Amino acid sequence: MATDSPPRPVTVARPLPWRRLARAELHRLLAPRAARLTAVLLPVAVVAFGLSKLLLHDADASNAWHRAEERYRQFQADVVEFGLPTSAGIGPRQFFDDPRYVMETLAFGDLRTLITALAAGAVLLGIFSGGTDWSSRVMLTLSAAEPRRARLFTTRALLVTGLSAAVTAAAGALLVPLLLVAAAFRGVPQGLDGAFWAALTSQLLRGVVLVGLLCLLGHALATLTRRTSIALALAFLYLASAGRVFADRGPRLSEYDMSGLVFAVLNEKPVIPMERSDCFAGPGCEAAHVDLTAADGFVGVLLYLVPVLALALWRSLRTDLG
Repeated sequence: MATDSPPRPVTVARPLPWRRLARAELHRLLAPRAARLTAVLLPVAVVAFGLSKLLLHDADASNAWHRAEERYRQFQADVVEFGLPTSAGIGPRQFFDDPRYVMETLAFGDLRTLITALAAGAVLLGIFSGGTDWSSRVMLTLSAAEPRRARLFTTRALLVTGLSAAVTAAAGALLVPLLLVAAAFRGVPQGLDGAFWAALTSQLLRGVVLVGLLCLLGHALATLTRRTSIALALAFLYLASAGRVFADRGPRLSEYDMSGLVFAVLNEKPVIPMERSDCFAGPGCEAAHVDLTAADGFVGVLLYLVPVLALALWRSLRTDLG
């Protein structure tokens, strides 16, 4: 006589350990050919940028002084010929263009150039990392392996942010010794005291955080739209339109476009007080001299990031993945 077999116990799949999930997602980030190519070309580009200072500068300043004296003599002749106003404080020094690599001042601009380029690339990295899996429908498989969407969203966001920040730190650490070489052979290595290194290190650390935040912004836009192409277009429109919102709102808010915020975060110079400037009154003049501090810059970047990140998290948790 046939008897009903007892029901089989329901097996509940255990969630992936976080280390395994993070390792798998990191492998996915580094697996594309473009990522491997970037890992090879980026150090080459940084080395080329650093070594270019050897070609663009000259340790011999005598020719530059001769040119400065010639310009000064021409200036004096123009003053006499055209009756131009002159000043007793003007001399050949004001016409001298130093060809040497003065690391004490130029290193900050070179590091800012590198970090700014990495920040632009980080936005693209975040967009492609957040949108490719949606376009290829791989996200459905990932959500099946890790059904806890908040955990999956957080892991992916942290990895792409951390990866971009680590790349920035490594690129900065690679560039600085090359700038020291340029200062030693084609410039002025003096003045590199503790205050200089503290300021340069602070600028690099701020840049590391900035690049990570901008990469997270791109990732959140792609996660929100679930399309790489739409995220690319939306990133441009969002940054442009948000900048217009703050335009003509006063000297400080007019600098809250993304380019102004990036400069504020990476600016090593103090704010220029209006009473010490040579600028005349006017909104454009005030905007040029009332610079944002690094803290203002980070606050502005967060104003761009937080709404998009919150919407991306909401859509990841509350809407259908299909």
